[in-house]
Amino acid sequence: MKKINGIGVSNRIRKKSEKNIVRGWRALLLAMALLCVPLPRETAAITLGKGERVSVALVTPVRNNTELRVWGSKYYPGDVLSEKMSNYLMRRLRETPRVHVGSVTGQNPDYWAMEAYSRNDLIISVNLEQFEYTKRDTVGSREHCALTLHIYVYDSSKRLIYDTVVRERDDRYYALYNDLMERDPVYWENFEKSLCWPALRHAMDEALDDVFASYNGYRVVGRIVARAERVDGSLSVPAKKMDKIYHIDLGREDSVRVGDILAVTRASSVRTVAPETPEMHFPQIVGRVRVIFVKGRDAVAEVVKESGDAPIQLGDALSMPLYGVRGSKSDF
Repeated sequence: MKKINGIGVSNRIRKKSEKNIVRGWRALLLAMALLCVPLPRETAAITLGKGERVSVALVTPVRNNTELRVWGSKYYPGDVLSEKMSNYLMRRLRETPRVHVGSVTGQNPDYWAMEAYSRNDLIISVNLEQFEYTKRDTVGSREHCALTLHIYVYDSSKRLIYDTVVRERDDRYYALYNDLMERDPVYWENFEKSLCWPALRHAMDEALDDVFASYNGYRVVGRIVARAERVDGSLSVPAKKMDKIYHIDLGREDSVRVGDILAVTRASSVRTVAPETPEMHFPQIVGRVRVIFVKGRDAVAEVVKESGDAPIQLGDALSMPLYGVRGSKSDF
């Protein structure tokens, strides 16, 4: 047998084959390990089925990480700002239909006392991170307030899935001298009358809008299921408008109200150059409809706007946010 450098050729081939087998097993084990690593959840709108309810828990109290302290009164020398913020957010959350509102205490997720939450449930934590107030007295008083909220959103497994920062500022001019925020200590009665509390409320509203009404929020999805037909003139609309009136499969039980304007969407997909996401799907808005009649589980809606190239048709999807005004241009 021919030898190279004193080693048999067949022996070298055997050792090389063994090395390739070892490398192959290492690659396989590495791939299996990677598959076991939980991937971060992408933020996306959570669609609710008909009649489905979800739970949202607010981490209380809302954390005040600033030097601002607001006393309840001269008889209550303690900071009440966290409590007031928590109460405001809880009240706004309870205004959201089909959502059960609860609370968890403490800032450490490991100690949250969780109930039997479903996969679509969320836990929201809100921190006041920055507060700035300045005033200049000339002829009257000019005030400036700026603040920052940091919002953290967790899923039912207490995993952080989304966080964002909301910044709010307000400027006001008072013809008369104003010193509500300069009195030490600052009492709640004066803070509530100042420009700072409205600015803080607006920031909290914007935070809830971001969580509930944007791409990361809850949405109820329905469909256009039939064209409306005149039966003995029961629909008080001109005959020429009949081709613009449809039955939809969302009703009062889905929180639909007369006057709601719903986005009509149609699925679309595009191919990408990214190997991890070779195809992306997204709904495109092809029109909007206004609800004119509501029953328990269905309703009638008329077209208020539609695309000339892709008019509304049977089977198109309806997208409706649970939270906020239904009918804004940003609805998706």
